[in-house]
Amino acid sequence: MKRALSFFLTLITALSAFVFPAFAKTYDVDTKIYAKNYILVNLDNSSYPVVAEKNSNERVYPASLTKMVTAIVTFEKVSDLSQKVTMSKEAFEILLGTEAQVANIEIGDEVTVEELLNLTLVHSACDACEMLAEFVSGSREVFVNEMNAWVQKIGCTDTHFTNPDGLHDENHYSTAADLAKISIECMKNEKFMEMASKQNYKFGSLTLPNTNFMIQPGYTSYYYEYAKGIKTGSTTEAGYCLASTASKDGYNYLCIVLGCPVVDYNNDGYVEKMSFIDSKSLYEWAFNGLKFQTVLKQNQVVSEAKVKNGRQADTVQLVVDKDLSTLVPANLDNSAIIVRASDDTPEEVSAPVKKGQKLGKAEIVYGNEVIAGADIVAAQDIEVSRMLAVINAIKKFFTSTFVKVVIIIILLCALFYAYIVFSSNRKKKKRKRARARQREERLSSSPQRRNMPPDDLEPPKRYR
Repeated sequence: MKRALSFFLTLITALSAFVFPAFAKTYDVDTKIYAKNYILVNLDNSSYPVVAEKNSNERVYPASLTKMVTAIVTFEKVSDLSQKVTMSKEAFEILLGTEAQVANIEIGDEVTVEELLNLTLVHSACDACEMLAEFVSGSREVFVNEMNAWVQKIGCTDTHFTNPDGLHDENHYSTAADLAKISIECMKNEKFMEMASKQNYKFGSLTLPNTNFMIQPGYTSYYYEYAKGIKTGSTTEAGYCLASTASKDGYNYLCIVLGCPVVDYNNDGYVEKMSFIDSKSLYEWAFNGLKFQTVLKQNQVVSEAKVKNGRQADTVQLVVDKDLSTLVPANLDNSAIIVRASDDTPEEVSAPVKKGQKLGKAEIVYGNEVIAGADIVAAQDIEVSRMLAVINAIKKFFTSTFVKVVIIIILLCALFYAYIVFSSNRKKKKRKRARARQREERLSSSPQRRNMPPDDLEPPKRYR
């Protein structure tokens, strides 16, 4: 069973790039949640949809949830967990006066790496973390740098550590969303999850209980039979924090709650750590109120697009390429779901079109919000019409901006040429008239012309 669970978690994690999906509907939680920040992620879909969240991208102090990274970096760098580690004076003294939770390991004590990992994940022992940091990387500083490199590698953009314990520091921060990514990656490691889910751990003569009271049956207010791991944390500045996972009726969730207070939740005079109660409330809300439902059937028509140069068809139907199931409210009214093509789906495509060719995305809208998406494809083949292609190419040629500019330039050149010719002819005529006038003036001023009778005199009469 453990191997099957590990394989499942490894598979879904490998399919994801640790980026929560663009089509992710977060629902209003109809119960009081005291956490300042939380995120609830479904693990049954490779895109890890976020079904509920509050301030999940706000930078806050993660407290001992930091130790998840301390443990996973150790798992990745140390292959032989039976190696022994000696408590140094430096590692011991760095925690003096901090009131940090420890396993009371003394200077010179030898403890195996596996024991230190159990103390880190089960008992949240800070002295175990200091020993691991020094052993794995040679120094605390180098180890913390490797922790920061690891979280950046898996896509955390709002996380920075200054120590391996989670002790308060203004520059030591994370977010609920980043801690979800960290938890999902840690869950891939079967040994990690085995340790994180132990109810207690026997160390020497001591039996140390897991600090996660959700998996402790003796804590009736907190116990949740469907929960496992992962890590607790608390400081004055961070409040009470918890990363956990729960499985019920085939559904699997991851929950991160941060900044939880202590509250007299039952009005019985006893204050409760709300990190456990908030997590339990979120799980019950999800298990009772959400279900997977097929909201789109394969080949369901979403819309259609115009086809340019299509033979015997000027439109093509756009259909869903496969069934799409997503988490929706258990009491969902199917008539309230709207399916539409996304804005980037083209209104027109050019032939040829192949059946199954991806042409856009469908959006499933519920309550005025997109809750899921799917690829939409061409429902049939459409061949290209050569005649239409030639006609449209000619139209396109003559309506293209370049051709229009060329035609305008040619017309302007023709007009300019006509103007030049007209102006030249006009000048020639003007010069011709001027020469004619000059000739007339010369003739009229000559002596012969002056002694000649006027042209309009009648010829002399001849007498017989």
